[in-house]
Amino acid sequence: MNINQDLASLVSIGITTKNRWQDLEITLSKIKEAGWQQLPIIIFDDSSDEACPFNLSSFSSQIQIHRFTESKGYIVRRNQIAQSIQTKYYLSLDDDSFPGSGFLGKAVEFAESLDNLLCLSFPIYNPILKKYQSQSLKKEPYPVRAFIGCGHLLHREKFLQLGGYREELIHQGEEIEIAARAFLQNWYCYHFSNLLIHHTASNEGRNWHRMDFYGARNNVLWNDWFMPKQLKLIKQLRTLVARSYRGIIVRRIGQFQGEYAGFNDIKRLKSYRQNMSTELYQKWKLLPYF
Repeated sequence: MNINQDLASLVSIGITTKNRWQDLEITLSKIKEAGWQQLPIIIFDDSSDEACPFNLSSFSSQIQIHRFTESKGYIVRRNQIAQSIQTKYYLSLDDDSFPGSGFLGKAVEFAESLDNLLCLSFPIYNPILKKYQSQSLKKEPYPVRAFIGCGHLLHREKFLQLGGYREELIHQGEEIEIAARAFLQNWYCYHFSNLLIHHTASNEGRNWHRMDFYGARNNVLWNDWFMPKQLKLIKQLRTLVARSYRGIIVRRIGQFQGEYAGFNDIKRLKSYRQNMSTELYQKWKLLPYF
């Protein structure tokens, strides 16, 4: 199989958006510049206030957009995209992330060589701040713990076999959670350096309190679900101290409220516990983050 010629039969691009049409327009223009416009492109609009103000077909004839009248959040929408596409791989992008340089065909070729792949992560660079959100440690692909949501390539079938993202998380932390579940089944994430994703991290529509709250809450839940039982208490205490310190530094109450909510939700969500053994957790810790 010629990977580059058959990309459209192997990969679909999925994008979730809400009230960021200007960012989405830039992303679609960059997708076209990269020559990816022949791929199926699925856009789920999570109840934007206004309809798309530009002509989507000017960027690609392969674009499908689905508009929703009720907002469910990007975790739910990403799960729905995974269920709706037909290709083996799901290239997930934010509405403010797009290809920078490198070769998608090479990434797919590497993915095709693996039987145990859940996801490929990529280096992520913010061209506005001129800094990396995730930087490659070496040129050759290597296993990592997880991946960043703004740009990654999922093996769709394995993702769905795992049940997709935990929608109870609501916002943030879904990548590290599903990566841990995959790790327990001997499915792994790998970092692939030869495809750079640009992420402008637009502040449009971002809610910092919401991010603080769910980041802290879901940190508590991850510890409860996956930490070895004998290490769980000390990890929760360290997380509490670290999150509280950050809350003081940034002067936002969401960190404290999220910690409290997380501990309150432990009992309700305890059925999701799949605590690693100490030995397995040590192997997990040795991996780079993403």
